Amino acid sequence: MIIGAGPGIGQAVARRFGREGWQIVLTGRSADRLATLAADLNAEGITAHIVPADATDPASLRAAVAKAEYLTGGLTAVHFNAGVVRNHDLFSMTDAEIAGDLAIDVTAGFNTIRAATEMFGGRGGTILVTGGGLGIHPSADWAVLGAGKAALRNIVQGLAEPMAERGIRIRIATVATLVAPDSAEASAAADVFWMLATDPNAAWEAVYPAA
Repeated sequence: MIIGAGPGIGQAVARRFGREGWQIVLTGRSADRLATLAADLNAEGITAHIVPADATDPASLRAAVAKAEYLTGGLTAVHFNAGVVRNHDLFSMTDAEIAGDLAIDVTAGFNTIRAATEMFGGRGGTILVTGGGLGIHPSADWAVLGAGKAALRNIVQGLAEPMAERGIRIRIATVATLVAPDSAEASAAADVFWMLATDPNAAWEAVYPAA
């Protein structure tokens, strides 16, 4: 299940996992956009469902996770991929832009982790998070996006050990480059997410491109 499905990393991850035989669930706020993405995957022989939802709304997200669980017969992994890519410093943004971006970049991520953990329960599962290089190397020109990626990285690092004790793996791919749709970078990033999801010895964080 990819929350914040889009034409870049999200679609590349859907394609990578789908080609391995996984069912894919695409989630986002725009049903039309999801339908287009799913149609492209279906044309490649990949089973892709769409479940529109607003991840900033905890109740909406929990309902979407429950529906995805039903559609697939049991989710194995949940991937948080939402984010607002806004090239502004803190003082050039409006109050509403700051609040709205933080809701998507941070709150929606926390909602995803909580909903996935609740759904996995005692059976275990994998939670993947799209991080960013700005979370390690901040820039004043990308104020809220950088703060959001830092917050996601912080929570994943903090939860990795206690979640492992519950049989749930939580991992973040820190993507430190621009990624365009249908690009080599998108495919390479998807390979990193596949490694994080399938390698039992993977660390809590993988950086792409590798240093």
